[in-house]
Amino acid sequence: MNETKCIDTSNMISVDEAEEVASYSIKEISGSIPNLSEWKDATVKLSTIYYDLYGNRSAYSFNVMENKQQAGYIFISATKDNYPVLEFSKGKMPNEIPEFTTRSKSLAQERANKIKLESADKEELTIGEMKSLYLGPTFYYAEYSLTDTKGKTKEKVIVDLPFSTIVDFNKSNVSAPVNEEDYFFNNTSLQQQQEIRKQDANAQWKSIEERRTMETISAGYTSTSSILYLCYNFV
Repeated sequence: MNETKCIDTSNMISVDEAEEVASYSIKEISGSIPNLSEWKDATVKLSTIYYDLYGNRSAYSFNVMENKQQAGYIFISATKDNYPVLEFSKGKMPNEIPEFTTRSKSLAQERANKIKLESADKEELTIGEMKSLYLGPTFYYAEYSLTDTKGKTKEKVIVDLPFSTIVDFNKSNVSAPVNEEDYFFNNTSLQQQQEIRKQDANAQWKSIEERRTMETISAGYTSTSSILYLCYNFV
Protein backbone atom coordinates (compact mmCIF):
# COMPACT_ATOMS: atom_id res chain seq x y z
CA MET A 1 0.00 0.00 0.00
CA ASN A 2 1.31 3.45 -0.90
CA GLU A 3 -0.99 5.32 1.46
CA THR A 4 0.44 6.68 4.67
CA LYS A 5 -1.47 7.27 7.85
CA CYS A 6 -0.34 9.52 10.69
CA ILE A 7 -0.94 8.39 14.24
CA ASP A 8 -0.67 10.04 17.63
CA THR A 9 2.81 8.97 18.76
CA SER A 10 2.08 10.13 22.31
CA ASN A 11 -0.17 7.09 22.64
CA MET A 12 2.47 4.64 21.44
CA ILE A 13 3.69 1.93 23.81
CA SER A 14 7.37 0.98 23.92
CA VAL A 15 8.65 -2.59 24.00
CA ASP A 16 9.68 -2.18 27.65
CA GLU A 17 6.25 -0.83 28.64
CA ALA A 18 4.54 -3.66 26.77
CA GLU A 19 6.73 -6.24 28.49
CA GLU A 20 5.76 -4.86 31.91
CA VAL A 21 2.07 -5.04 30.99
CA ALA A 22 2.50 -8.57 29.64
CA SER A 23 4.23 -9.71 32.84
CA TYR A 24 1.50 -8.18 34.98
CA SER A 25 -1.32 -9.51 32.78
CA ILE A 26 -0.27 -13.17 32.73
CA LYS A 27 -0.53 -13.17 36.51
CA GLU A 28 -4.04 -11.71 36.30
CA ILE A 29 -4.90 -14.31 33.69
CA SER A 30 -3.53 -17.16 35.80
CA GLY A 31 -5.78 -16.09 38.65
CA SER A 32 -8.95 -15.89 36.57
CA ILE A 33 -8.63 -18.76 34.04
CA PRO A 34 -8.18 -22.20 35.66
CA ASN A 35 -6.44 -23.93 32.74
CA LEU A 36 -3.82 -21.16 32.68
CA SER A 37 -3.15 -21.15 36.42
CA GLU A 38 0.40 -22.39 35.75
CA TRP A 39 1.21 -18.95 34.27
CA LYS A 40 1.31 -17.49 37.80
CA ASP A 41 5.08 -17.91 38.08
CA ALA A 42 5.84 -17.63 34.36
CA THR A 43 7.88 -14.92 32.66
CA VAL A 44 7.55 -13.28 29.25
CA LYS A 45 10.02 -12.90 26.41
CA LEU A 46 9.60 -10.64 23.38
CA SER A 47 8.89 -12.64 20.23
CA THR A 48 7.72 -10.31 17.46
CA ILE A 49 7.04 -6.65 16.74
CA TYR A 50 3.99 -6.37 14.49
CA TYR A 51 2.96 -3.57 12.15
CA ASP A 52 -0.21 -2.36 10.47
CA LEU A 53 -0.73 -1.76 6.74
CA TYR A 54 0.77 1.73 7.04
CA GLY A 55 4.04 0.65 8.63
CA ASN A 56 3.09 1.69 12.17
CA ARG A 57 3.65 -0.64 15.09
CA SER A 58 0.39 -2.36 15.98
CA ALA A 59 1.29 -4.98 18.59
CA TYR A 60 3.98 -6.89 20.43
CA SER A 61 3.85 -10.61 20.99
CA PHE A 62 5.56 -12.25 23.95
CA ASN A 63 6.24 -15.90 24.57
CA VAL A 64 5.07 -17.01 27.98
CA MET A 65 7.99 -18.95 29.46
CA GLU A 66 7.62 -21.55 32.19
CA ASN A 67 10.70 -23.46 33.35
CA LYS A 68 12.53 -22.15 30.28
CA GLN A 69 9.90 -23.71 28.01
CA GLN A 70 7.29 -21.89 25.95
CA ALA A 71 3.90 -22.29 27.58
CA GLY A 72 1.96 -19.94 25.31
CA TYR A 73 1.89 -16.35 24.13
CA ILE A 74 0.29 -12.99 24.80
CA PHE A 75 -0.27 -9.99 22.53
CA ILE A 76 0.02 -6.46 23.88
CA SER A 77 -1.10 -3.44 21.87
CA ALA A 78 1.57 -1.03 20.65
CA THR A 79 -0.83 1.89 21.08
CA LYS A 80 -3.20 3.07 23.79
CA ASP A 81 -5.85 3.48 21.10
CA ASN A 82 -6.38 -0.27 21.32
CA TYR A 83 -7.00 -2.55 24.30
CA PRO A 84 -3.91 -3.45 26.39
CA VAL A 85 -4.22 -7.22 26.07
CA LEU A 86 -5.30 -8.17 22.57
CA GLU A 87 -5.20 -11.94 22.87
CA PHE A 88 -3.40 -14.83 24.52
CA SER A 89 -3.28 -18.59 24.26
CA LYS A 90 -1.33 -21.74 24.77
CA GLY A 91 0.52 -22.98 21.70
CA LYS A 92 2.44 -20.93 19.15
CA MET A 93 1.76 -17.79 17.14
CA PRO A 94 1.17 -18.27 13.38
CA ASN A 95 4.42 -16.50 12.46
CA GLU A 96 6.31 -19.05 14.58
CA ILE A 97 4.78 -22.05 12.82
CA PRO A 98 7.24 -23.17 10.07
CA GLU A 99 4.46 -24.56 7.85
CA PHE A 100 2.82 -21.12 7.66
CA THR A 101 5.99 -19.08 7.13
CA THR A 102 7.46 -21.46 4.54
CA ARG A 103 4.24 -21.43 2.55
CA SER A 104 3.99 -17.63 2.73
CA LYS A 105 7.49 -17.21 1.29
CA SER A 106 6.69 -19.71 -1.46
CA LEU A 107 3.65 -17.65 -2.43
CA ALA A 108 5.79 -14.51 -2.52
CA GLN A 109 8.26 -16.34 -4.79
CA GLU A 110 5.42 -17.44 -7.07
CA ARG A 111 4.30 -13.82 -7.34
CA ALA A 112 7.87 -12.68 -8.11
CA ASN A 113 8.14 -15.33 -10.83
CA LYS A 114 4.85 -14.21 -12.38
CA ILE A 115 5.96 -10.56 -12.45
CA LYS A 116 9.19 -11.62 -14.13
CA LEU A 117 7.39 -13.59 -16.82
CA GLU A 118 5.00 -10.72 -17.53
CA SER A 119 7.75 -8.08 -17.68
CA ALA A 120 9.55 -7.12 -20.89
CA ASP A 121 13.07 -7.35 -19.48
CA LYS A 122 12.49 -10.58 -17.50
CA GLU A 123 14.28 -9.05 -14.53
CA GLU A 124 14.83 -11.16 -11.45
CA LEU A 125 13.23 -9.87 -8.27
CA THR A 126 14.62 -10.32 -4.77
CA ILE A 127 12.30 -11.29 -1.94
CA GLY A 128 12.91 -9.32 1.25
CA GLU A 129 12.66 -10.52 4.83
CA MET A 130 9.22 -11.32 6.19
CA LYS A 131 7.54 -8.40 7.96
CA SER A 132 4.85 -9.48 10.42
CA LEU A 133 1.52 -7.64 10.25
CA TYR A 134 -1.18 -7.78 12.91
CA LEU A 135 -4.57 -6.28 12.13
CA GLY A 136 -6.49 -7.70 15.07
CA PRO A 137 -7.20 -11.07 16.71
CA THR A 138 -6.73 -13.94 14.17
CA PHE A 139 -5.66 -11.46 11.45
CA TYR A 140 -2.00 -12.36 10.96
CA TYR A 141 -0.17 -11.51 7.76
CA ALA A 142 3.33 -11.71 6.32
CA GLU A 143 4.54 -8.88 4.08
CA TYR A 144 7.36 -9.32 1.57
CA SER A 145 8.97 -6.58 -0.53
CA LEU A 146 9.92 -7.58 -4.07
CA THR A 147 12.87 -5.48 -5.23
CA ASP A 148 14.64 -5.21 -8.57
CA THR A 149 18.40 -5.28 -9.22
CA LYS A 150 18.59 -1.55 -8.42
CA GLY A 151 17.00 -2.03 -5.02
CA LYS A 152 13.70 -0.44 -6.02
CA THR A 153 10.57 -2.01 -4.56
CA LYS A 154 8.41 -3.26 -7.42
CA GLU A 155 5.62 -4.66 -5.29
CA LYS A 156 4.70 -5.65 -1.75
CA VAL A 157 3.15 -9.07 -1.31
CA ILE A 158 0.90 -9.65 1.70
CA VAL A 159 0.06 -13.22 2.68
CA ASP A 160 -2.65 -14.32 5.09
CA LEU A 161 -0.62 -16.69 7.28
CA PRO A 162 -3.31 -19.08 8.62
CA PHE A 163 -5.04 -19.36 5.23
CA SER A 164 -1.89 -19.26 3.04
CA THR A 165 -3.36 -16.87 0.46
CA ILE A 166 -2.15 -13.62 -1.06
CA VAL A 167 -4.46 -10.73 -0.23
CA ASP A 168 -4.85 -7.33 -1.85
CA PHE A 169 -6.08 -4.66 0.53
CA ASN A 170 -6.29 -2.15 -2.32
CA LYS A 171 -9.29 -4.05 -3.63
CA SER A 172 -12.55 -4.07 -1.76
CA ASN A 173 -15.79 -5.93 -2.25
CA VAL A 174 -17.65 -3.32 -0.22
CA SER A 175 -19.49 -0.69 -2.25
CA ALA A 176 -20.68 2.63 -0.89
CA PRO A 177 -24.43 3.16 -0.54
CA VAL A 178 -26.05 4.84 -3.52
CA ASN A 179 -27.85 7.35 -1.34
CA GLU A 180 -25.39 10.06 -0.22
CA GLU A 181 -27.29 10.67 3.00
CA ASP A 182 -27.02 6.97 3.88
CA TYR A 183 -23.31 7.03 3.10
CA PHE A 184 -22.76 10.09 5.33
CA PHE A 185 -24.77 8.48 8.13
CA ASN A 186 -22.91 5.16 7.92
CA ASN A 187 -19.51 6.85 7.77
CA THR A 188 -20.32 9.11 10.72
CA SER A 189 -21.63 6.14 12.71
CA LEU A 190 -18.41 4.21 12.04
CA GLN A 191 -16.29 7.14 13.19
CA GLN A 192 -18.35 7.42 16.36
CA GLN A 193 -17.91 3.71 17.07
CA GLN A 194 -14.16 3.99 16.53
CA GLU A 195 -13.98 6.97 18.88
CA ILE A 196 -15.95 5.12 21.56
CA ARG A 197 -13.65 2.12 21.19
CA LYS A 198 -10.60 4.38 21.46
CA GLN A 199 -11.93 6.02 24.62
CA ASP A 200 -12.70 2.61 26.13
CA ALA A 201 -9.19 1.40 25.28
CA ASN A 202 -7.62 4.52 26.81
CA ALA A 203 -9.64 3.93 29.97
CA GLN A 204 -8.44 0.35 30.21
CA TRP A 205 -4.82 1.43 29.82
CA LYS A 206 -5.33 3.93 32.62
CA SER A 207 -6.95 1.25 34.75
CA ILE A 208 -4.15 -1.26 34.31
CA GLU A 209 -1.53 1.42 35.03
CA GLU A 210 -3.34 2.36 38.24
CA ARG A 211 -3.59 -1.28 39.33
CA ARG A 212 0.11 -1.84 38.66
CA THR A 213 0.97 1.26 40.67
CA MET A 214 -1.22 0.15 43.58
CA GLU A 215 0.35 -3.31 43.48
CA THR A 216 3.81 -1.78 43.65
CA ILE A 217 2.81 0.38 46.61
CA SER A 218 1.01 -2.31 48.58
CA ALA A 219 3.04 -5.28 47.31
CA GLY A 220 -0.35 -6.98 47.09
CA TYR A 221 -2.22 -8.64 44.27
CA THR A 222 -5.77 -8.00 43.16
CA SER A 223 -7.43 -10.05 40.48
CA THR A 224 -9.62 -8.16 38.07
CA SER A 225 -11.70 -8.87 35.02
CA SER A 226 -11.78 -5.39 33.54
CA ILE A 227 -9.43 -6.23 30.66
CA LEU A 228 -10.96 -7.43 27.42
CA TYR A 229 -9.31 -10.77 26.66
CA LEU A 230 -9.45 -12.77 23.45
CA CYS A 231 -8.02 -16.27 23.44
CA TYR A 232 -7.07 -18.31 20.37
CA ASN A 233 -5.06 -21.48 19.89
CA PHE A 234 -3.52 -22.49 16.56
CA VAL A 235 -1.87 -25.75 17.60
